[in-house]
Amino acid sequence: MPSEPSSFLQRLHRAAGAARDLLAQRAKSRWELFAKASEVHTLTRSATFPELETKIEETGVAVRITSGGKSGFAAASGLEAAASRQAIEGALASAVPQPADPIPPTRFLGSVRPPERPGPPPAGWASFIVERLDGHIRAESRGLLTPLEILVHEGRYAWILTNGDGFVATHQGTACSLTVELARDGWGAARQWIWIRDPAALDPEELAVRITNRGLLGGSPGSLRSGLWDVLLASGPAAGLLAALEPLFVAGSGDGTSVARLLDREGRLASPCLTLIDDRSGQYGPLTAPCDGEGLPARQITILEEGVPRHQLASYADAITAGGVPNGGARRVSYRDPPASGIANLMVISEGGEPPARLLERAPAALYLTRLLAPVTIDAGRNLIRLLASGLQLAGGRPASWHPILELRSGLGPMLRSIDAIGTDLDWNETAAGYVGSPSILIRRQPVFEGV
Repeated sequence: MPSEPSSFLQRLHRAAGAARDLLAQRAKSRWELFAKASEVHTLTRSATFPELETKIEETGVAVRITSGGKSGFAAASGLEAAASRQAIEGALASAVPQPADPIPPTRFLGSVRPPERPGPPPAGWASFIVERLDGHIRAESRGLLTPLEILVHEGRYAWILTNGDGFVATHQGTACSLTVELARDGWGAARQWIWIRDPAALDPEELAVRITNRGLLGGSPGSLRSGLWDVLLASGPAAGLLAALEPLFVAGSGDGTSVARLLDREGRLASPCLTLIDDRSGQYGPLTAPCDGEGLPARQITILEEGVPRHQLASYADAITAGGVPNGGARRVSYRDPPASGIANLMVISEGGEPPARLLERAPAALYLTRLLAPVTIDAGRNLIRLLASGLQLAGGRPASWHPILELRSGLGPMLRSIDAIGTDLDWNETAAGYVGSPSILIRRQPVFEGV
């Protein structure tokens, strides 16, 4: 990959300087500029097509302007002066009245130093990993699993956030992940996403064993008696469940009384087993940054503490509108999007959890749901949840029968309070709501139906 984050930063500083000169001419306006440059290298090995390598660079500028009770936002691709001018003109043209100025005052802004992360992998690393992983999966599974597609994503990026009051925050970093799609005779395909914290430390043989163990879980097809079952959610389905709860954890997402209506008499939303944080500092999860999406210092935000709601994630505007204190809960999905309340690295605190073998001992006849078939849906107003997955019926803690479609339909609050244990096998998952780190989760006595 030819571009380095340092060269990205040089270009970003030049773009920010040009935009600042244009914005300075509007002395009565408050403004915020966000510029980002990124490059993604993807290597794809498919069972049906030749190996494909792509490199995509993306750059852009975003501007928020507020003046006279109105606020506007616009973005433009590129880092040239023309892009800054386009974004500024778009922000002015889109300005509409706002109940509160959405740009945080400088007194709330600041940054912290994110933890050091390993650098990018060397040239040729992606090809080496794909080759070795493909061979190890086939050998480890004795031909039962076929890698349909293996994708390696390597990314480098840098961004700058600045405003008219003189605040400046910059960040640069790398990201690496794998996506593996497997087929097993008679059982269809399964897709796994794996975050790679340190490419240099990745052992393709050990990773192949992990992927193969998941892919080979199964048994003979069987019929299931619909009714109440203990349910063991693997990390992926558990992360999907937590991602679906995002509206409950985010200020300004709709009915502010929804969470209150779901609490029990002790004020719990969930079982005491469940403690959730959103790790803005990047100490644990894939996303690192010195600040949130609009410049408040990165921190860890406790969302649930032993099942009791503590803090909601909120952008500055959402916090002020809700009468709360800004806590740095804004995120930027890309330079094209204004900052909004949302999760970054949502994580279950799994210290003190049970090893997976112990979870199986505690629920030897559970339904083990291993793969989501659709996004988990919740209706907080009606206190309902629906989770559709494939999985196994266990007997004595071992797979007894395979069930391609299982549906859990339950009361949302009662289900969350029925969580009996969490595992120690925390994995990070990429979801539509953000990154979610979850271990396996054991839930007692839930209504499950087959083949819905």
